[in-house]
Amino acid sequence: MGIDSPARFRQRFQRKLMREIEKAALPRVLFSDEALYGLPEQGLRGVAEFAAQYDGSLRVVVYLRRQDDHLVSHYQQVVKVGETRRLVERIQQADYSNIHDYYARLRSWGQQAQPDGLVVRRFEPDQFAGGSLHQDFFEAAEIRGLECGFEQLPSRNQSLGAEAVEFLRILNLLRKQDPSAAALTAGNHDIIGRLGLLDDGPSLTAPGALLDEVMSRWSASNAAVAHEFIQDGESLFRKPRKTRNTTTEQYFDPDRLDDYVTLLELPEQVTKPLRTLVEREARGG
Repeated sequence: MGIDSPARFRQRFQRKLMREIEKAALPRVLFSDEALYGLPEQGLRGVAEFAAQYDGSLRVVVYLRRQDDHLVSHYQQVVKVGETRRLVERIQQADYSNIHDYYARLRSWGQQAQPDGLVVRRFEPDQFAGGSLHQDFFEAAEIRGLECGFEQLPSRNQSLGAEAVEFLRILNLLRKQDPSAAALTAGNHDIIGRLGLLDDGPSLTAPGALLDEVMSRWSASNAAVAHEFIQDGESLFRKPRKTRNTTTEQYFDPDRLDDYVTLLELPEQVTKPLRTLVEREARGG
């Protein structure tokens, strides 16, 4: 972005943001960003200070999804940006407590940001108001008159099948081990776009016993959220985790490599070391 430090980025961003708000001259400002959810306490206090500049109220809307579904979905995202561990290994090693302890997170938001309204919704699409996430959000945010008229655009966050995810993980490994290979391959953004054209079968998930363990870890926290923040007499999550069209087998068949090389137009200098790595990983690494 041509900015030499985080501090200068923040200063520039704040100036541009304030100008945009002033130019719009509208009675309400809306921010939607998943990174807001995990802000440290200082950042949450900053949200409150920002809202106070306008002498208005602060309303926070949070959508929560099952922690086990989030783990599986998030794994695909981190592979897209360079993760080299397998799914099970990452689940066992990564610490998600800061984001998966929903009760602690929501309490922190309430205490530090002190919003006038803190609305918690389940991310269960078949339960959205009017069957629409737009309408459900507008209802939660108390925004009137915008419930219809939106064109549904294709998702920019392409979901990949288990085979494509494993190929991408192995390609990340190659880049990590061989800097020359990294220089010869395009960034993952272009590769993901091409991989999205594949009809490559089920999506990757983790063994049920491991995901059951994850959910049991947060059962008390989830029950507290349902009791204190939703107050409808039901458990926090009413739908079971996703199991349809999934597989726990994280494997890439070496015989499929030529198809991927052709699709992605990978250079010849990369093909040989990539094949060696694919065959090694197929044997269990």
